[in-house]
Amino acid sequence: MRVAPFRGSSGVPMCDKCVEHDKKIERYRRVSSSINDQLTIDGLKKLIADLEAQKAALHPDEGK
Repeated sequence: MRVAPFRGSSGVPMCDKCVEHDKKIERYRRVSSSINDQLTIDGLKKLIADLEAQKAALHPDEGK
């Protein structure tokens, strides 16, 4: 897995897939904060949780 030059909030270089996931998560959070439909907000929260789980699965050793 290639490491991107982008660094996460911890200052650690992130892989390309994590960078993609973080961009999607940020986009979903922006959309979520700009709408009032609770069903859509709940769906976006689920998508964010799924992406965060995928990120954790990519690097299981970093959570320890």
